[in-house]
Amino acid sequence: MANIKKRAVLLALFLGLAAVFVAALWLAVARRAPLNANTTEGTITVVASFYPLAEFAARVGGDRVRVVNITPPGTEPHEYEPTPLEIAGVYKAKLFLYNGNGIDGWADRLADDIRSKGVIVSRMSDQVDVLETDTDDEGEAYDPHIWLDPRNAQKIIGLTAKLLSDADPDGAGAYEANRDAYIQTLTELDQAYRSGLEQCASRTIVTTHNAFRYLARQYALDTEYILGLSPDEDPSPRRLAEIADLAKVRGIKVIFFETLVSPKIAQTIANEIGAETLVLNPLEGLTEEELRAGKSYVSVMLENLSNLKTALTCQENSPS
Repeated sequence: MANIKKRAVLLALFLGLAAVFVAALWLAVARRAPLNANTTEGTITVVASFYPLAEFAARVGGDRVRVVNITPPGTEPHEYEPTPLEIAGVYKAKLFLYNGNGIDGWADRLADDIRSKGVIVSRMSDQVDVLETDTDDEGEAYDPHIWLDPRNAQKIIGLTAKLLSDADPDGAGAYEANRDAYIQTLTELDQAYRSGLEQCASRTIVTTHNAFRYLARQYALDTEYILGLSPDEDPSPRRLAEIADLAKVRGIKVIFFETLVSPKIAQTIANEIGAETLVLNPLEGLTEEELRAGKSYVSVMLENLSNLKTALTCQENSPS
């Protein structure tokens, strides 16, 4: 009898711990998917490797889709490695979206195996005209920061809508309507950049890491960077001196820094040349505070535009 009671107690303890574990796992996943909380029975799950792809999926999917962003809020995705539990969740998704070209290297390594288990997998950088790297970053032949060009974002939105329609044909009409509405918003964003950056005293921007070449290509800007494709590396003294000299020669008055990395490097150069610092957000992720405040891809891109216009001394075009 004592043994039976002991086993009953142990079983109850085990079930209790299991319930706590499941609840903790659910909370952890929910914390990483605040973009779309309106889920229903039958909703398909989309997993994205990091923030911009998660937001794009949420915008297109609406309340038919539950979106999970693997990379936690406030985390820089270049070096992030998901936990085994997070990776297990990818295998249970209907659709997995990742970028490729080094920013989410874990996804490139696992993509074929995930696909073999029946998950629809899409590598978004295959949908655009990618730029070759112009740095010495090992293992990265192409620049991954495709989403910072609003026209590339439109292509990603279009493909996301098609993938969701294929996965959930009953929702195709809703996905297409959401796609069209969001592409119109991105078209207006593109027009705001084109107009806002047309008449500027300078066209050179100095940034912390080499993330803005797609944006620069689209709007005829020149980019100089302190670091390479990843913000996690350390700049050489030679590179710091080169940037400082270049900024003095070209009359650069603003050095840009980012929200997910330390501003110390940008501040050091700015202090040396008598410049100021402003944020230019590469939108690799938003913090929990930014998400709670309702910030989004479009709102942050408009903040970036405002800071670019200040840094480059741009004049607004007069209405025609």
